[in-house]
Amino acid sequence: MPKGVHVFVAAFLLLSARAIGQPLEGSRAQCADESVTDDVVIRACTAVIQSGREDAKGLTRAYRNLCLAQNNKGNHDQAIEDCTQAIRLDPADIDTILFRAHAFFNKSDFDGAVEDYSRAIALGANGAQASSDAYVGRAAAWHRKGNEQRAIADIDQAVALNPKDATAFFIRGVAYQGTGNDDRAVKDYDEAIRLAPNFALSLYRRGMLRTKMGDAEGGTEDIARARKINPTIGK
Repeated sequence: MPKGVHVFVAAFLLLSARAIGQPLEGSRAQCADESVTDDVVIRACTAVIQSGREDAKGLTRAYRNLCLAQNNKGNHDQAIEDCTQAIRLDPADIDTILFRAHAFFNKSDFDGAVEDYSRAIALGANGAQASSDAYVGRAAAWHRKGNEQRAIADIDQAVALNPKDATAFFIRGVAYQGTGNDDRAVKDYDEAIRLAPNFALSLYRRGMLRTKMGDAEGGTEDIARARKINPTIGK
C-alpha cells in the first residue's frame, strides 16, 4: 500500500475513534449534569450503561444518577432497582444507599427506608453530613410508622451533627406534636422558621398549633405568612 494511503487510513481510523468516543463522552457529561432535566439524565445514563465501556466506578456513578432521576420522576420501583445495581457494585456508597432509602420512603415502604437509612448511618459514622441526612430521613420514616419517640431520638442525633438543618427541627416538631407535647413542638417549629424564614409548612403547622393553644392572633398571622409563600397550603 502506498505511503500516502497508509497515512490516510491512519488518519481515518483516528477520526473514526474520536467520532465513536464523542457521543459517549457527551452522555457521561449529561449523566452527571445536575442542570439538565431528569429525562436527559435518564437517556444519558442509560446510554453510558449500555455502552459496555464503563468500569465499575463509572457504572456505579451512572446507576446512582439514574436512580436519582427516576426517583425525581416518581418512578420509585425503577429507582430502587437502579440503586440496587449501584450498591451491588459498591456496597459502601453512602449516597446511593441514601437515594434508595428516599425511593423506599417515597413509595411508602417505610420498613425498607428505615433499613437503608440505618445502613447509611452505620457506614457514615465518620461523615457528619451523611450521618445527619440519614438520621433525618430515618426520623421521617419512624414518624410515618407512628413511632414518634424513635423519630425524636434520631433528630436529636441529627441536630447534634448539623444544628442548622431546618428540616430536622421541623420533623422533630411534628413528632413532638404527635406525642401531644405541643410546647416542644412550637419550639422546634420556631427554630425551623428561624433557620428558614420561608419554610411555609413549618409556619402553617405552627399557626395551627398556636391557634389550638389559644393564640388566635399569632396563629392567624403564621397561617397568612404560610399562604403568602404557598397559596395552596392547607387547602
